[in-house]
Amino acid sequence: MPFMGIEHWTIAICDDDEIFLSRLEKQIRAELQQLNVVGEIVSYTDSEKLLETKLHQTEIFFLDIDMPEVTGMELAAKLEEQNPQAIVIFISNHEEAVFEAIHYKPFRFIRKAYLQAELSEALQSLKKQKEKRARFITLDVKEQQIVLPVKEIVYIESQAHYLLFHVMNSEREEQVVRSRGKISDYAEKMLIFHFLRPGKSYLVNSMWIQNFNLKEITVKTGQHIPVSRDKKEEVKKQYFGYMRSRIYEMD
Repeated sequence: MPFMGIEHWTIAICDDDEIFLSRLEKQIRAELQQLNVVGEIVSYTDSEKLLETKLHQTEIFFLDIDMPEVTGMELAAKLEEQNPQAIVIFISNHEEAVFEAIHYKPFRFIRKAYLQAELSEALQSLKKQKEKRARFITLDVKEQQIVLPVKEIVYIESQAHYLLFHVMNSEREEQVVRSRGKISDYAEKMLIFHFLRPGKSYLVNSMWIQNFNLKEITVKTGQHIPVSRDKKEEVKKQYFGYMRSRIYEMD
């Protein structure tokens, strides 16, 4: 298996049918387990109760369209105001509702009669989309935003209150992009892309490593990055895990 980090998704489910709600939550958990995703799931039978929560703290919403008091579409309208980045998946017994639902730009429209197949497809597609988006990072540089492909980042270096992103671009030109931030902000999120942390001031992209020993890492652009004593075993384990994953991918 590839050496990958585990994703964490925050999910809210809202359906006034308690029996179906329980079934849906159980099936979502089973599908996420297959996808190597940890889901923090909260279920609601009352749409007004969901509205009372901090909507901006949840990433994915499964909303039944036909509910008393506040409908799924009305909930989606509220989400557009309070959490415009939210991913909405509508669920309904009424196929014709899809035409009105399109107005809210849902990620998927799942028919309850075809729950198993359509839920599985939706979650697989969502994971692929999230992975595709995650292959880029956006940096604030001198009042503008720069988008960097993760594969072009050789290593990240911390200097005072800034981060230096050492990049080899598609034209094989070395660049250094300077952005304000802390290396701890990137340490966990870059793990899924096989970045190692050999010391408190560096994150190194495994795919750019030319040579590795317990004292230093040499990257393909020629720089030598020290490995601190307390990180030796951790970095060794992660790097060899990455190398094993490359072998499995070639099989």
